[in-house]
Amino acid sequence: MKLKSILLFSFMLLGLKTYCQKFERPFILVKASDRSVILDKIQTKSWAKKIHENLKIKTDIEVNKFNRNPKAYLKKLPFNWSETSNNSFPPFYKTDHVEKGKHRNLDNATDKEWKPAALLIKYLQIALDCGTMYYITQDEKYAYMASSILYSFVKSVQKSKLSDWHGRGGWLFPYDGFREVRVIGYKVPLIYDFIATYLKKGSNAFDIVQNQKVSFPIDELQNVCRTYADITINYGQTGSNHSVLEAPNLVYNALAMDDEEEREKLLSYFLTENTKNQDALPIMAKNYKNQGDIWPETSQYLNHSTEILAKLLLVINKYNPSLKLGAKYPNILFALPRLDDLVYPNNEIIRWGDGHRRQHGSYQAYENAYVLAKMDSLKYLQDKFAPLLKNALDKGKYSRKNIEALFWYDDAIYGESNKIKLPRTDRVYHAGIVLQRNVSSTGNAKDGLMGFVGGAHMVHGHAEGMNIELYGEGQVLGVDHGRKKYGKDLHENYSRIYAAHNTVIVNGSSQGEGGWVNLGINSVELIAMEPKVGGKGVSPYHSFSQTSFKDDKGEKAEAIQERTLGLIRTSPTTGYYVDVFRSKSDLPNEYHDYLYHNIGDKLIFDNKDLVFEKTPNRYMANANKKWVHNKQYRNPGWHFFKDVQTSKTYKKDVVATFHTKKLKGNSVFMQLHIPGFLNRTYTKVKAPITFEAPKPYHKLPTPTLVVRKKGEAWENPFVVVYEPYHKKEKPTIQSVAKLEQDGVYKGLEIVSKTPKEQLTQYVITQSKNQVFQNDEIYFKGSYAVISLDKNKTLKSIYVGEGEEIRFKKKIFEIDRKTNSLYIDFSK
Repeated sequence: MKLKSILLFSFMLLGLKTYCQKFERPFILVKASDRSVILDKIQTKSWAKKIHENLKIKTDIEVNKFNRNPKAYLKKLPFNWSETSNNSFPPFYKTDHVEKGKHRNLDNATDKEWKPAALLIKYLQIALDCGTMYYITQDEKYAYMASSILYSFVKSVQKSKLSDWHGRGGWLFPYDGFREVRVIGYKVPLIYDFIATYLKKGSNAFDIVQNQKVSFPIDELQNVCRTYADITINYGQTGSNHSVLEAPNLVYNALAMDDEEEREKLLSYFLTENTKNQDALPIMAKNYKNQGDIWPETSQYLNHSTEILAKLLLVINKYNPSLKLGAKYPNILFALPRLDDLVYPNNEIIRWGDGHRRQHGSYQAYENAYVLAKMDSLKYLQDKFAPLLKNALDKGKYSRKNIEALFWYDDAIYGESNKIKLPRTDRVYHAGIVLQRNVSSTGNAKDGLMGFVGGAHMVHGHAEGMNIELYGEGQVLGVDHGRKKYGKDLHENYSRIYAAHNTVIVNGSSQGEGGWVNLGINSVELIAMEPKVGGKGVSPYHSFSQTSFKDDKGEKAEAIQERTLGLIRTSPTTGYYVDVFRSKSDLPNEYHDYLYHNIGDKLIFDNKDLVFEKTPNRYMANANKKWVHNKQYRNPGWHFFKDVQTSKTYKKDVVATFHTKKLKGNSVFMQLHIPGFLNRTYTKVKAPITFEAPKPYHKLPTPTLVVRKKGEAWENPFVVVYEPYHKKEKPTIQSVAKLEQDGVYKGLEIVSKTPKEQLTQYVITQSKNQVFQNDEIYFKGSYAVISLDKNKTLKSIYVGEGEEIRFKKKIFEIDRKTNSLYIDFSK
């Protein structure tokens, strides 16, 4: 460490030490000096009164049970009496999970295995509630019960030996110390902080072994807190959300130290000092380099991580306002509502990796950020969170229920309750995601259109290739499979590898390699998009993205790929998607499989001459390949497909429809138009269930289409037009024909009949800087849509990315700055 850094750190510690001397406990979540303000809130604010009343009611029930027979009450803790000697405290039962003879973390632990831990967590929470009530009321009956539970914990936990699994495991979870500090370790210092004044004046706790009141051993409590802090400092992993998830344990146990110098040193491991097992705040904050950056994992982890960090910034800022952590790390706060920008019109989240479909931002976290922004005079952040909070409070989406609200919040949220408008396009950079949405002028979520292309490597990411999801008629129809329990065959050998995604598998061998649990893939890269992120867009009816991907993990794919996804609205209630996927391998005898999963009952083909035969062994080559947990997989995972039926080689155009008729209140359909090419075979299968799909499809197989192309799929790529519609309307698309030049695919002629008009649209989709030319059209660029009315009169021209466009010899000038254009000739 350089001298300048040492001096800076020393001054920081000196400032913290000087500040710490100004007040007594409690001071972790709330200060002793805040009590009068809190009592006033309880008297004057209905929401505060309700929080207090609810806490008092549930706590008094437990206090009454305890007072009737303290020994009997405390003996229900999960003590292992078989391992105790006379007149000594027994240890607790340990919580462990074993699969196939090996100790595993507790992700998949059974209820029976979890029972001792669950009971212990319950008792510690009761003690914490009692401590909180003592702080508010100063009634020693609450402190006595809290101290008795805490005393039993301190005495018993020290009877266990710290596990040395992975260098330093837990006391009670010997093979999952990471979880122990998250569910147990952080509670202990909070209990102590609330009742410290009671303990230090010589008050008692109940000892179940001696069957009498005894003095509380504060020095032993300090050792327990010190040890829990040490577990975080010296156990775990860096470069992931583990450091964030363990941080509350580190911060709270550091603040529990009565020795100021030790407190400051332990707290420095969160504020400044990295270890090989724990990232400090400056390292974690690098993930929020730019305004709008989010934690680089999947949805449930990214939001949770940011919420934890924002809360800790507030806790430490309240402890020492001179640190001004909100002003120092504003982008952490700015990231909190980011996930709610990534929602479909039905408010479900786009899904990538292990992410969930319904994991939204926390209004409590927003209010924490608002309080911190107010402390540090960050008006632009106050202005960001005020409308979100006001909207939620006004609409009943949010009510203050947690105890921190009583400590930290008031009614003074200044700002307007504005309607939140989401951008037309967006990106999740670490996930390679490029998103398009088109909200209907009807305001009905069922009329909205939205889709995305994405794929990248990250912790909890999937080896998914260049994947898409598509929305229509109020549902995510073209779905990503999602995930359920970690470590299971389905998760490791399907959910998080290629076959569970709407992608292209090359030579039957696309896979992840390297990186986190050997699932490393390259990132999807953006070639072009319109509108740009946050931009208005040149057309209200069109958008597009063009992306690329390199499938070069393992040794048998060796492919480059390019995907163009166009969104075209044809009326307030209708529209369609154009998906063009190019793929070619460097290897001989190449073949490519295009996969599309859609929730539904069945997939029906209109082509009567397209005959399917059962082919049960088509995808079974790797079904029994060696599988090593978190290391080696049965790629690409399509051996999970059931009821596999395949056609002969078929070169004609194909029309097929996914029927989804069991949704509550509506039947919806997704119709596919697939232009014909040589060397194509079609397979329909039943893929595993889609997790978090709407009922009843969360328990039903997922109908899936697989299109195989022998040879390259670049000059003549996979091309599919997707149109969602519901049972009360007909599909608008009447015909789809490919546009070719010298035997090479260039685009489509799509004829559709909307509720108000008939359209002919030429959709040109080619690689950047390529040229398409016929008798009427000249276009140099990636993406354009030329729309004609029923009389074949020019209605509009849209260029998403291009350099030059002519129609019937008339040249239309493209904006040289944006390379885009839209002209509506009907106005």
